[in-house]
Amino acid sequence: MTTQKQGTRTVYLLLTRSETYFSRLIHLFTQGEFTHASIGLEGPTGAFYSFARKYPRLPFPGGLIREQVDRGFFSLHPHIPCCLYALTVSEDTYQSICRRVRMMYENRERYHYNMLGAMASYFKLPLVRRNHKFCSEFVAEVLYESGAVELERDPALTHPMDFCRIQGLRPILRGEVGSMAGGAA
Repeated sequence: MTTQKQGTRTVYLLLTRSETYFSRLIHLFTQGEFTHASIGLEGPTGAFYSFARKYPRLPFPGGLIREQVDRGFFSLHPHIPCCLYALTVSEDTYQSICRRVRMMYENRERYHYNMLGAMASYFKLPLVRRNHKFCSEFVAEVLYESGAVELERDPALTHPMDFCRIQGLRPILRGEVGSMAGGAA
């Protein structure tokens, strides 16, 4: 475990790229190494939150999900490439992020995957829809609105690879998502 300054906490960002059709389409447009982003609040092997498919074996419906590296979709596809980042934030910022994520997750039935917004973002057109998000839009919005990071662009235009350039994010594991199940950092 990483030593932290008193009064700080760590938030984790997990970037991945699966072989789903949608991930392949995103990769085709961006040529980015990663096509999916999740945020973790409970350590590198804890739960991560994101917008993605609700059921591991079905592409639809999509919405706000809680994913773990040793269960669900990731356990079915342990060889998915990933990069795990750590971001040190103040206790107040951490609590703000937790409140936002918890509130949204408790009301997850209201939230849906923003497929149109995800596609529009690759044409540099922000398409913000009430109670609809795509993975990197969600992560960027939560981090930005809590004051954890500054963004190069609007959350509705943020792609997974944009997180690699955010000041303060430290890569702590690069490999396959299955390697995280045994413990990281």
